[in-house]
Amino acid sequence: MRRPSSVFFLLFLISLTHLSAQSFKGGLKGGLVASEVSGDHLAGPNKFGFFGSAFTMYPIAEHSYLQMEVMYIQKGSRSVPKDENQYFDYRFSLQYLEVPLLFVQDIGAWSLFLEGLLLHGGFSISKLIAYDETENGASIVSPINSNYKAMEANLLLGFSYPLSNSLYATFGYSNSLTPIRPHASGQSTWKNHGQYNSVWTLGFSYIIW
Repeated sequence: MRRPSSVFFLLFLISLTHLSAQSFKGGLKGGLVASEVSGDHLAGPNKFGFFGSAFTMYPIAEHSYLQMEVMYIQKGSRSVPKDENQYFDYRFSLQYLEVPLLFVQDIGAWSLFLEGLLLHGGFSISKLIAYDETENGASIVSPINSNYKAMEANLLLGFSYPLSNSLYATFGYSNSLTPIRPHASGQSTWKNHGQYNSVWTLGFSYIIW
């Protein structure tokens, strides 16, 4: 059931881009990612990666849009070896196919100083497509650490600043609403069911049509 749900979102996005070329806007987005995993007892974000997406925007009111994307994104956590941690080298890499659904508001109508600035917020569903975890160069394999959740729900917030009519600088933050896997200890409470991704993105988006 999980794989068909991802295919459904992809087909839905493709169909949206063909409904009305005059009403829809669309383009590409990409950039850098800084991430950490809550509950891994590491300070962060120290894990760096990249993301790329295709998106479409549909106007639902004056200065307001509904935006949908199909995104590839790298998440995880990292411990950089140094004196303070006895040169502990830890790498936790997660790769997702993610489908964000966002409400986008052009706040330039409220202030000329903020002309063209876009705020966005919404949710996404992610499908885990690859993972890797190493400690001092050796792969970590255990029943608990390997119990990854195939799907992840996220909360997203951010803004885009116009550099030209079609090019925007973008900043975003997202946090898991559902755990990506249990704690290594196996413990769980009513408000903390495991480890969660926290992600910051910085990049560019370009409106093609």
